[in-house]
Amino acid sequence: MILQIISSSIPLVLVTMGALMSEYTGRMALFLDGLVNLSAFLCFAFTMLTKNVFLASFLSILVSTAFIALAERITTKTKANPFLTGLALNLLCSAMASMISSIAFNTRGVLTSLDLFSFDAKLARNITSLIGIFIIITVVFVLYKTKKGLYFRITGTDEKVLEARGINTGYYKFSGWIGAAIFGSLAGCFLSIRLSSFVPNISSGRGWTALAAVYLGKKNAAAVIGAALILSAAEFAASNAQNISLFATIPSSILLALPYIVSIILILFIH
Repeated sequence: MILQIISSSIPLVLVTMGALMSEYTGRMALFLDGLVNLSAFLCFAFTMLTKNVFLASFLSILVSTAFIALAERITTKTKANPFLTGLALNLLCSAMASMISSIAFNTRGVLTSLDLFSFDAKLARNITSLIGIFIIITVVFVLYKTKKGLYFRITGTDEKVLEARGINTGYYKFSGWIGAAIFGSLAGCFLSIRLSSFVPNISSGRGWTALAAVYLGKKNAAAVIGAALILSAAEFAASNAQNISLFATIPSSILLALPYIVSIILILFIH
């Protein structure tokens, strides 16, 4: 049970780490939920094109991250509000996935391919979990055990101190969105590979849940990951509760909202 919860939590933890990196630089990665949807779609689309899921995943992450990088540069150069840019990107990413799906596959619904995009569920879950855990541990190490990691973590709170030392804080702000984009894109690819399909709104609100986890963990990596695991456990319980006769009379919409209910309760008690 515990291993199942940890395995199922990897996509959310990845998105949460991306949200945390952006938050460290003083910017909220409000585009994450939509980006997960876009990257999951691109993973499927590029697999159909290249017939190689590993290359497709790389291209999906590359294209999604480049799109966010371009948006960040435009936002910085024009001195636009990054909060509003993030919201706009969130809507745009989901809309782009739907639009391209309609053009390329003549549907805005579920996309499957038994020949090119069908994977063993257990193997896909295990491989993506191991890759995710390795990346998460590596990033936490860099953030907390290196000088650049320290600069990264204090960019949002001590920007003037860093600038007084001649450190380019713009670089770290840019890197915050890039890191969020990479992690969000990777999570999207993992979700589509685990399902062996692309499903509209495959993120299921993970981008917003990740922001809640960062808030609950007060930007401490260990606490943030712990919060993400708790919210994932709530999601796991909600998914499995529908198969238990005891909860048969409870509307599925309420059960599916369990992670958000847990988030609100934790916010009320912790803050």
